[in-house]
Amino acid sequence: MYGKLIISSLALLIASQSAFAAGAGGIVLGATRVIYDASSKESSLSINNKNSDQYFLVQSWIDDANGNKKVPFAITPPLFRLNAEKENMMRIMKTAGDLPGDRESVFYVNVKAIPPVPDNADTQNTLQLAIKTRIKLFYRPKGLEGKAAEAGSHLQWSQQDKDLVVTNPTAYAVSFNEINVSGKPVKDINMVLPKSESHYAMPAGAGKNVSFTFINDFGGVSEPINAVVN
Repeated sequence: MYGKLIISSLALLIASQSAFAAGAGGIVLGATRVIYDASSKESSLSINNKNSDQYFLVQSWIDDANGNKKVPFAITPPLFRLNAEKENMMRIMKTAGDLPGDRESVFYVNVKAIPPVPDNADTQNTLQLAIKTRIKLFYRPKGLEGKAAEAGSHLQWSQQDKDLVVTNPTAYAVSFNEINVSGKPVKDINMVLPKSESHYAMPAGAGKNVSFTFINDFGGVSEPINAVVN
C-alpha cells in the first residue's frame, strides 16, 4: 500500500505515574485523579511532554460515566500545542448547574495527545496514534460527614444470588484496587458511589471473607481491609 496510512487509536493506559506513551518519551499527567474541593474556585491538572524532539496537539474535555459532555464543568485550554520538554497547566472550573450537597459526584477528565504528521507521510506508509487517557474527577462539596480516607472501612458486603453486593453508606466514592473473597479475586471491579451500591460477580466457590484495597486521594493504594459477607 502506498501513500499515507493514518490509524487513530483511543487507548486507555493505566500506569502508576499516570504516563501514557507518545513517541520515544511520553505525555505525563500530574495526577491519576482530580479532587475538586467545592471551597475552591477551580482545580488544576498539569501535563508534561517528556519527548525531547516532538510536539503534540492536546485536546481535553470533561464528561460523565456515560460519555455525556453536558456536565457542570469546563476545562481550559480545551485544545493546545504542547512543545517538546514543556509543561502546561489545565484549569478545571465549576459552571452553572446543581450537584448534590451531601455526597461526592464523579465525572471524568479526558486528555488526548495527537502527534504531528511526519514530514515524509506523503511518500511513505505512516502509523499515527492518537493516545487518550481518562481519569476520575471527584467533586467534593463542603462539610461532608466523615473522611474520604475512612470511607472504605464503612462499606457493607452482602450476597444476592450470584452477586457480591457492596453498599456504601458514606458521602465519599470508593475506587477499588482489588477485591478478594476467601482468596479468590473478584473481576471487573471499579468503584462504589456514595450512598449507593455496586454488584460484582461472586467468584465460584468463594466463602464469606472479603479482603480489599482502594485508591486514595493521592493515587496510592490503601492497606488491606477485611470484612465479612452477610
